[in-house]
Amino acid sequence: MSGPSLTIGDYTVTAFSDGIFQTTIDTTVGVDKQMTQKISGKSLTDPVWLAVNAFLIEGKGIRALVDAGTGDTMGPSLGKLPENLANAGIAPDSISHILLTHIHPDHSNGLIDSDGTPWFPKAEVVVQDEEYRFWVERDLGEAHHERQRGNMQRARAAFAPYSKQTTRISDGEFLPGIIAQKSPGHTPGHTAWTIEGDGDSLMIWGDTIHMAFLQLQNPDIAFQFDVDPAQAIASRKRLLDQTAADRSRIAGMHLDFPGFGYVKRQGSGYVIEGV
Repeated sequence: MSGPSLTIGDYTVTAFSDGIFQTTIDTTVGVDKQMTQKISGKSLTDPVWLAVNAFLIEGKGIRALVDAGTGDTMGPSLGKLPENLANAGIAPDSISHILLTHIHPDHSNGLIDSDGTPWFPKAEVVVQDEEYRFWVERDLGEAHHERQRGNMQRARAAFAPYSKQTTRISDGEFLPGIIAQKSPGHTPGHTAWTIEGDGDSLMIWGDTIHMAFLQLQNPDIAFQFDVDPAQAIASRKRLLDQTAADRSRIAGMHLDFPGFGYVKRQGSGYVIEGV
């Protein structure tokens, strides 16, 4: 499905769903499991369904997709992004850029189809240099565990047909009014993309938050998917403080679809209010 659009200066930003996936709160690390159960009202084995969102930025001759979804790699409840783009009249070869928040399966496997053919043949794929080196160039023997090794193999396959169309960046403005801000921890080069214009802004913050019902109340909660949990916590707190102070709009890949909102401080934690 496609969701509502926001106007930021000369850009229109539209939410698209890739689907949902099931997990549990038992994927938290480094925290008291009794605490997470009390906060959430869930047992460690209760199913939790998380959205996987992507966002299309259009304007100034640009049609940029922030993240590419899962492709056909994570089960039948996911991989809906190409169909949802098609239903909205968005042809894959009309996408000019793929702005990746990071290289995890639910964000980058959708660069290719099941045959390894690129979904977005004319797109320039844009990713933090450190992120690319960690997932695509690092020796497979350096993987921290088997899940990470599998993700590295998937990343190599996803990027292979884009070898001449990949741009590796650091922080700063990449396209007019579209700015990359590194927020490492979840992955080494995890990136928030901010769109600015006419005094307005929207930060697409990737996986800064996975489970809003836990991490907004206690930002110190990390997950087993974080490469560096302590660094992920620090980045999360920094972006929550930044967006709450600025009252800038945010969009998240795992916030309930369509994923837009405002961050507001509430006691020792935060809430996200609708746009």
